[in-house]
Amino acid sequence: MITVGLDFGTHQTKVCVENKEGVELKYTFFKFTDTKGGKQYTLPSIIGRGTDGRLAYGYIKTNQYRDIKRYFKQPTFNTSIPEPQKMDAMLESVWYIAYILFDLENEFDKEFIIQMGVPTDGNHFEHKKKLATRILASAYQLVEDVFHNNKEQFLATPEEELRKKTVIPEYSKELKDEYQFLFFPEAYACLMPLVSSEKIAKGMSLMVDIGGGTTDISFFTIKDNHPQVYDFYSIDKGLNFLTESDLHHYDQRANSNVNDASEINSERTQSYTNDVNNVCNNLIIRLQREFNQQTNLSMERLMNALKTRPIIYTGGGSTFSMLRRGYEGFIDIIHISDEQWKKENVEDLMRIKNFGLCPILSTAYGLSISVPDDDINCESFQDLFDNVRGAEEEYNVTRNYVYGRSISSDGFDYASDYDAYK
Repeated sequence: MITVGLDFGTHQTKVCVENKEGVELKYTFFKFTDTKGGKQYTLPSIIGRGTDGRLAYGYIKTNQYRDIKRYFKQPTFNTSIPEPQKMDAMLESVWYIAYILFDLENEFDKEFIIQMGVPTDGNHFEHKKKLATRILASAYQLVEDVFHNNKEQFLATPEEELRKKTVIPEYSKELKDEYQFLFFPEAYACLMPLVSSEKIAKGMSLMVDIGGGTTDISFFTIKDNHPQVYDFYSIDKGLNFLTESDLHHYDQRANSNVNDASEINSERTQSYTNDVNNVCNNLIIRLQREFNQQTNLSMERLMNALKTRPIIYTGGGSTFSMLRRGYEGFIDIIHISDEQWKKENVEDLMRIKNFGLCPILSTAYGLSISVPDDDINCESFQDLFDNVRGAEEEYNVTRNYVYGRSISSDGFDYASDYDAYK
């Protein structure tokens, strides 16, 4: 079975395909056709409405359309907007995803399952998963049951008629199981390439995925080649906010990409970094509280350990160095590149590397890595300090000192004189 990783983005969408050939896994990024017949690894998240009411998607000549729709993903997954008020955005998301499904089914027939990312924090994941099920199932129904895999007929259908043909079903577990959908927090999905490559140390780490509409943050460790997530967050600010394109749609642009750092508003950058810093500050407070409750060590031990831990950046926004910075204790900045991928399995890697696309494609890559289920549960912060408690208990029982220096997988430094850290 082929696994398709669908990274439905605010500015652009990316698709990665996992294909098992014999005992080998191969990862290929799906290529979309632009207006000049070229092949691109990203598809602009754009819908154009012509004077005849017909819709076009992705790479379009914007000056040929009387209306351009962008940023429909954000209201679709915004839990604070009642469904009747965001129905237009939900329909646009369905049609846009259906447009991609036509191409996927043409390429792979129906022999694939989709793993898709959703922007969410730990409190709203189940709700977002149900909403994503409804959106994706509706897109499938259009492709297979309404238009019977006829993409030309779909594109020839005016919007008003398309509205009548589109039904967004109610959620049920049976619906999700029927299509074998799996959904993952975007903050979690971008961890998977790191874990599979074994290029990141196993201790406490922070991942920051700067996307078009959101910034997704995950706090994690790695255990048995799997990410252990302790919390994840989604901030409703990304490049869309930083460039003020939430206020101006730039209708004459061929896509929504940010091409130059000069487009980023400095005042909004300060507001943005304050929000990210607040997330990190609250994370540090939680760590300090647990560390104090679980161990007899000085707080300096924790803060010194954090100084060795990485903050890993990915996503389109991470390509701008001004947005990559350390926060609170996390100051070892890593920018995702091919060095953090399991390179031997990725097709066209040199081309992707030369175009600087690794940070942009990393979440789609992670989503395509097949897993048995999408039950993502946050681990307890208390469990972070098991090794520390174990070291204390062993010391108290045996009264043996450890000579030399040893950095454990959780980042703590067990030095020669244990009492010096009390």
